[in-house]
Order: sequence, then structure tokens, then C-alpha cells
Amino acid sequence: MTISTTQLFSRGVQLMNKQQTDLASIQEKVATGKELVRPSDSPDLAVNIARIKSTIGQLDSYKDSLNSVNDRLRIEESYVEGAKDVLIKLKQLTIQGANAAMSGRDREVLAVEVDELVAEMRNLANGTDANGNFLFAGSRVSDPPYAEDDDGVIRYQGDNFRPSIDFTANRRAVLGRNGLDLFRPIVSSEFEPPTPGIYEISSSGTFESGDVYGLTINDRTFEHTIGPGESISDSLGALAQQINDAASLSAKHRDVVASVVDGKLVIESGDGVGLNITTYTGNTSDSVDDLTASLIENTGSEGYIASISGTMEPGDSFVLTVGSRSLTHVITDDDLALADDPEESVLQAIKASVNESGLFGESVFVDVNPATPGQITITPTREEIGAVSFVAVDRTAIDNQVLTIDKTQDPVPVIRKRVEFFESLQQVSVALRNGTQDELQLKLGDLDQMLDVVTLGLADIGSEMNSIDDEISVNESLKLQLQATLSREEDLDFTSAITELQAKLMALEAAQSSFAKISQLSLFDYIR
Repeated sequence: MTISTTQLFSRGVQLMNKQQTDLASIQEKVATGKELVRPSDSPDLAVNIARIKSTIGQLDSYKDSLNSVNDRLRIEESYVEGAKDVLIKLKQLTIQGANAAMSGRDREVLAVEVDELVAEMRNLANGTDANGNFLFAGSRVSDPPYAEDDDGVIRYQGDNFRPSIDFTANRRAVLGRNGLDLFRPIVSSEFEPPTPGIYEISSSGTFESGDVYGLTINDRTFEHTIGPGESISDSLGALAQQINDAASLSAKHRDVVASVVDGKLVIESGDGVGLNITTYTGNTSDSVDDLTASLIENTGSEGYIASISGTMEPGDSFVLTVGSRSLTHVITDDDLALADDPEESVLQAIKASVNESGLFGESVFVDVNPATPGQITITPTREEIGAVSFVAVDRTAIDNQVLTIDKTQDPVPVIRKRVEFFESLQQVSVALRNGTQDELQLKLGDLDQMLDVVTLGLADIGSEMNSIDDEISVNESLKLQLQATLSREEDLDFTSAITELQAKLMALEAAQSSFAKISQLSLFDYIR
């Protein structure tokens, strides 16, 4: 292979250029102190480094947030400690006022001091942070959380919102308190009246004689069988009467009252305790459908003769029509009192119903046939009375009746009355001016409750501050680990880099020196 002088020179220049490029790369790394100068040099390493830096940035952001919240909690702690001190002073004044040796004027002086302390407590409850936001207003940080209403009572105007903060990407916690947490209503010694539970029971389906309607209240059962001619209101009224009778006889049901309103059975538990009510129904027995009624003209005189036959059952009915007027008689148990001759007994009852109603008094006269007691005679009392008919109707036995329970008002038992925080404080002043020793003693119990709540609030604040400090410490440890990892990935190993730099520099100088000497060699020097 023939090597020309041009090729030799070109190859030498290429090798020296590569060495100079490698040398420049190492010099740039040494100058920046970074293993990776450009992302294009190693995309995978660049992505890893960017991810670590992002995590470190997030930890710094969390630290700033946590420090900010810690500052807010310190301010909050100072307000709550002030509130605790005020409550202690109020309790001391109340104890003094409850002393029987105190005169009215002395108590008036104490009441004035109590008024000042209540005003101071209101200022503490309306405390703000470094940015002027109200600490205990929930989300309504622009408006004072405590203000007087039209009656002069200091009431909470904020909401129940509690702020939350991210400790890390995977941990969030609720921090801080609103007014309802620290200055919450207290449970007084007075009681709220109970709210009665109201239950409405309505009936649907076919209402028939012989059907059974029943219900159970707690462990007591009440039942009524529908009688002939009864309406749904009559039947529900019978159940109501049973319930009320049981309430008058049993201490367990003394606060239960039942009544019928608008066709519904209404049951109230006056003591505010819920009732366990269940209902059931039973269908009447199947009817015997052989009841007949006949009406023939009376050949012996004017009018008609009516007769009946078949099985007579309570709930069966007969319809007598004269002209445009009709009367329906439903057979009852009393109608069947004459067991030997039920037809005669039922006809006597029909006669009585007609005469008592007076419906046909101007048209016909109805009486039992003296010759045949099993018949009734219908005698016109005037001309043109219209068409006369007498029809038998067997009772039905449709099984579709239902009792439905609807609770229209939830019961609330007797509970202790809750009084708002500042309202109770204002009542201390009123009790000092106008109250008795017993009332002041009760107020001491209220103040003890307030102190317990405020003390617990201080403990919560301390716990939250400790939690934040612990989280900052954990985040700092994690940040140090990430920074160490970042240093291993990003920072240059100067010892190795400088050694490599010196080696490449010497190699480049040797190559340049060798090339200079080789380039001076010529074949003509040997020809001479």
C-alpha cells in the first residue's frame, strides 16, 4: 500500500484534533466542577439529576410552608394562653361573688370587672396573624369572628373550616382551630324540652268486614277486627283507643298518645324517645256467595213483599231502592242474634234501619209481614213512588290491605341545653348583679368547662408544633441524602479528572513534537 505525504499529514492532524477535543472536554469539566456540562452529553443522567433537584426544591417549599404555619401557631398559642388567663381571672371573681358575705355593691364592682374581662376575651377571640387575617374565623378571615347581635349577645360569625397543609407529597394534616373549637358552646345544667316523634299510619287497599288491622309498639301489640258497617276512621280510632288505654295503664307507654287525623292514625312519643313500630294485616275469611233477595207484588193489598234467603254473614248487605233514593243495610253480628231464624233477625234490622233513616217516610211504609215473619212488606203511602227494588250483595274477601308507617318528625329526647361561650360569660355578669348564690355556683361549672376546652386547645397547639418540628427534621435528613446523591451524580471527581487532564496534555504535546520531527524527514536527504 502506498502512503502519500498528504495522507500522512492528514492522519496526523486528525489525531491531534481529537486529542485537543478530549482535552478541551476535560478542561471544561474541571472549570465547571460538574461531571455533566450539557444534558446532551448523557440524557439519562440529566433526567435523573433534574428529578433529584425537583425533589429538593419541593422539600425547601414544604419547609417554608411549615415554618410559616409554625409562626402562625406561635401567635395562636399566645392568644389562647391569654384566653386561659382571662378565664382564670373570671373564675376567681365568680368565686368571690358567690361568697354570701359579699354585698350588692361589692358584686356590682365585680360585675364591672367581669364586663372588662369579657371584652378582653372578645379581643383575644378576634385575634389576627401577621397578615391581618383573623385566626379563629375559619375561612372568613376578613371579618371578625365574634360580634354582638341585636340583643347584645356576642355570637360566632365564622364557619367550621379548618386549614390543611402538606407535610410532604404523601402527607397532609389539618392544622389550626376555628372559634367553635376553642370557644365552643358549653353544656349547661338546664334541659331542653324533648321533641316528640310523630308517626303517621295510613291504610290502603280494600277495606272489608272481618279484616284484621294490627300494630306493635315496642313490645306491645294492638289489634282490631273490622266490623260490619265500620269505616276506616272507625277502625283506626279503635286502635288509637287501645293505645291510649295502654298508655294510661302502663308506665312504659305513658308518653305515647294516639289519635286519628285526616283518616290517618297518628302516634306521638311525647318523651322524645323513638318507637319501634311494626304493622300487619289479616284478610277476612272467604265468603259464601249464596245470598239472594226477592221482591214480589203483594196480591192481598197494594205494595210489595220482600224476602231473603241464603247464608247470612257479617259484611253482607241489602240495598232497598225506592224511586231515586237508596238505603244500604250491612249485616252485623247483632243482626244475627236469632241463630234459629237469621232471616227474620236480619229483616227486623232492615226494617229498623229504614224507619230510623226516615229516607222513605214520605213514600213507603216498611214493616214485618205479620202473617210471615220471614218477610217484610213495603206499602206505598202515596201515588207514583217510582220503581222499587231489593238487592242482596255478598261481602268480598280481597286480600290487598296494607298499613304504611311514615315518620313525619324525628324524636329528640331530653338533653342538656347548650349555651354559647360568650353568652355564658355575659351571664356571669348578670348573675353577679341580679342572681343568687346558686346561679353563681352553676356558672363556676360553666367556667370549668371553658377552661378544660381552652387547656385542651393549648395542648393541641403544642402537639401540632412538635409535629411540624419533627417533620422539618425528617425533611432535612431526606434533603441531605438527596444532596449526597446529587453530588455523586453531578459533581466532578477532581483527582481523576486532573490526572486524566495531565495525561492527555502530555500525550498531545508528545504527538505534536513527534509530528513536527516526522514532517521534516525527506527522501532527498538520503539521495545526496
